[in-house]
Amino acid sequence: MRGLRQSAILGALALLIPVAACGGDSGSGDLTKITVTSLPSAFLASMYVADEQGIFEREGLDVDIVELQSGADGVAAVVSGSAQYADIGFDDLTTLAAEGEESLVMVHNLVGRVTFALVMNPDVARERGVSRESSIEERYAALKGLRLGVTSPGAATDKYMRYYLRQAGLDPERDAEIIAIGDGASLLAALETGQIDAYQLSPPTPYVAQAEGFGTVIIDGAAGDVPLFSNFVYTGFATNRQWAQDNPEPARAFSRALNTAMAQVTADPNAAAAEIVDRMSAGDVGIIQQTLGALLPALSQNGCFDAGAVQTTLATMHDVEITPSAGDPAEGVLWTNAYNDC
Repeated sequence: MRGLRQSAILGALALLIPVAACGGDSGSGDLTKITVTSLPSAFLASMYVADEQGIFEREGLDVDIVELQSGADGVAAVVSGSAQYADIGFDDLTTLAAEGEESLVMVHNLVGRVTFALVMNPDVARERGVSRESSIEERYAALKGLRLGVTSPGAATDKYMRYYLRQAGLDPERDAEIIAIGDGASLLAALETGQIDAYQLSPPTPYVAQAEGFGTVIIDGAAGDVPLFSNFVYTGFATNRQWAQDNPEPARAFSRALNTAMAQVTADPNAAAAEIVDRMSAGDVGIIQQTLGALLPALSQNGCFDAGAVQTTLATMHDVEITPSAGDPAEGVLWTNAYNDC
């Protein structure tokens, strides 16, 4: 759902619904206003729980969560100062930095594993003789000639799908039809109506397709089906580095609130699922419970970044052609633990 380019940022700025810029500490006991842009996702459970339970407010924050349909819009808002945080893929942050956009820094790790689930039409899976029990190589090869749904060109769904095809010795331009469909609800509908044969996205929608019988999950990233991406800096909250430097205490308070909420999600994921179900684009409480159960091993418990994992992730993304450069792994360039208790 991500996949950003510097050229998209200026165009996205014109499309954003204006969001009031938020300042720093407001003093006198007032809450500090913070705007967060995001695409609805179960791996943002800690943010939703912090919002629902008033944890942000207890940390002195008035947090406005603005849900978007494009990751580019969220990044544009943070670059411009209209928002303070956006969830963004580490691959996108690395690509933006390589293109000269250096105002962003990732300050809170959300997911330590690529969590895409690839769901396929069950008849197609049977014809090709593949399931989650097949070798990963067989599952990659089964994508040959299929109509594969992605959110948008250059998005993570697109980049990682192309990686799967290349791993099978296939040419993504010739050996499959990659179709940009849109958000999770649109991908789900496209699979159900036969417009595509398969798609991948972080749960819950792939699990919805499987539960309703028109999909079968053949690659489950959250479960570690792709070993290369199982210890991986995948996505996190990025902020404008100047805003964080000017407002260190609100930045720390934001991460503290997320960590407090994450402890609750871990302690009782079923209760958390009931709290966040209305934030999801699809799925009932049961599906969201399944989703959180699957995602828990991938979710960061404390928001901290491991320098070794960052270095490995950057090298891997470049090696498998997900990013144009290996990036700089040093703390303070793309990421920092300065606003978290690490």
